Amino acid sequence: MLDAAASPLDDRCDILFVGGRVIDPETGLDAVRNVGVRGATIVYVGTERPPADSVRDVTGAVVSPGFIDLHSHAQSPTGLLLQAQDGVTTALELEGGALPVGLVYERAEAEGRPINFGFSASWGLARMHVLDGVRLPDADSPEPLAEPIHLFEHSLAGPRWNTLATEYEVSALLEAVEQGVREGGIGIGVLLGYSPASGRDEFFRTAALAERLGVPAFTHSRQMSNIEPGSSLDGALEIISAAAGTGAALHICHINSTSLRRIDDIATAVEVAQSRGNSITTEGYPYPRGSTGVGAAFFEPDQLHRLGITPRAIQYLPTGERIADTERLAYLRRTDPGGLCIIDFLDPDDPEQFAMLLRGLTLEGGAIASDAMPLTAAGSRIHDAWPVPDGALTHPRSAGCFARLFGWMVRDLGVFSLAEAVRRVTLIPADLLGDAVPAMRRKGRVQVGADADLTVFDPETISDLATFETVKPSTGFRHVLVGGVFVVEDGNVHPTRRPGRAIRSEVR
Repeated sequence: MLDAAASPLDDRCDILFVGGRVIDPETGLDAVRNVGVRGATIVYVGTERPPADSVRDVTGAVVSPGFIDLHSHAQSPTGLLLQAQDGVTTALELEGGALPVGLVYERAEAEGRPINFGFSASWGLARMHVLDGVRLPDADSPEPLAEPIHLFEHSLAGPRWNTLATEYEVSALLEAVEQGVREGGIGIGVLLGYSPASGRDEFFRTAALAERLGVPAFTHSRQMSNIEPGSSLDGALEIISAAAGTGAALHICHINSTSLRRIDDIATAVEVAQSRGNSITTEGYPYPRGSTGVGAAFFEPDQLHRLGITPRAIQYLPTGERIADTERLAYLRRTDPGGLCIIDFLDPDDPEQFAMLLRGLTLEGGAIASDAMPLTAAGSRIHDAWPVPDGALTHPRSAGCFARLFGWMVRDLGVFSLAEAVRRVTLIPADLLGDAVPAMRRKGRVQVGADADLTVFDPETISDLATFETVKPSTGFRHVLVGGVFVVEDGNVHPTRRPGRAIRSEVR
C-alpha cells in the first residue's frame, strides 16, 4: 500500500467526487466515500468534504481505479480514445511489443495520447529483422509509428522468420530485444504462436533474458490445437516449464483463446505451477471469437482441423466475407497476410464450450485484458480520426471489453462480484508489473498518494455496444480521469485532450 498522509481538510482540491461507492482493491475499501484530486494525484479519500474548485456528485456510481489493459494493439489516438470510453486509463502493448522501443515512445509522446501507454520489446520484430531483413523504423521513417503490430502483420509471409535460427541469429535477435528493454520496454513480447517452428532453446533463452533483466515476458503460446501432438496443452506447458527452469515471470496472453478446448487441463497446470511458487500469470477476454492477421501460422489451410474449424469460421474484415474455402484462404494469406480477420474459436450456445470460455476467464489472479485491435475502414488503417468514421471495423473487444466484463459477467451472469471484477482490471495488472515498472505502483488504487487515474461508472447501465459490424463506444461511464484530467466527462469524450504519459520499465 502507498505510504502517504491524507491531505489536510483545509487544503483545496481541484476536483472532489462525492457520494460514490469507492472500491480500492488493495485495502479492501468498498464503501461510500468522497475522493479529492489535486493535480495528477489523489489527495483525499474519506467521509468529509474538503474545499474544492469543482464538486461532482457521483451518487449511485462506482469510483474505481482507472482500468489497466495489459494487451492493447490499438495504440493509435483513435484506438485509445475508444478504450478511454471503456474505462481504460492505461493501455499497454505487451504481447506484440515494439522495436526500436525508444523511437516508438518518442514519436507517441510527441504526438500525444489520451491515456497512458507503453510497449514491451518485441521478440517477433527482432526475429523478422534478423532472419528476413525486415527494416525496422528509424529516424527517417514517416509518421506515425503508433501501432507496431502493423509492421509485424505485414511481415508474416517472410521466408525465414518461422524457421530455426542459427546460434548467431539467436544471439543477434536477443541483443536487439535486450536493447529494447533497456530503452524502457515493459518486458519482452513473445508472439511465439506466430513462429511455431522457432526453437524451444530460443524461447528458453528469451525467458532467461527476462529473468536476468528483472522484467516479465508476455507470451502467445506456441501451439493452438485441440489435437495431440502439438496441442494447446503442449504450448502452455512449454511456458510453465520455462518459468520453472529460469525463474522468469512469464505471462500467458489470452489464455481463453489459445487454450481452445484444452482449457481444463491447462488451467489445472497453471494453478499447480502457481501453488509451487512459479511466477505464471494469465489474462483473458470475455468473447468466444478472436482476431488476428489472416497470415497467422495457425491458419495454414491444411491445419484448420486442429483448431476445430473450417475456413467459414474466419471472417476477412477488409471485405467482410466469410472465407469460402481453403483456396480462398490460401490466396488471402499470400496476397494480404496482415489483413485483419475474426475467428470463431468457441460456440457460446454450446453449454460445454461456454463453460470452457468462463474457465479461462476465472483463473485465480487472472487479469482481464482486451487484445484490442487497430481499426480499419475500406482496407485502410484509422490513426487519428474522431468520431470513428462510418464503415470502420474491428473486433468489438477493442471498444467494449471492460463494459462487457461488468455488464455481462458481473451484472448478468454473476460470475464475479463487482469488487472482484474491479480487482482484475486494476490491482492485478498493476501488481503484475510493479516490480519492473515503478510507475505502476501508484496505479490500480484509490488511495492518497496514488495517481489520479480514475474511472467512474454506473454499474446498472454499463454496457458494451460494439458489434462485429459496428464500432460503438461503451455506455455507462460517467467520468474517466487520466492524471487528474477529464478524458471522459459526464459521459462525453474530449477527443483533443492528451494527458496520457509513457509507462516504462526500469531494468535491474
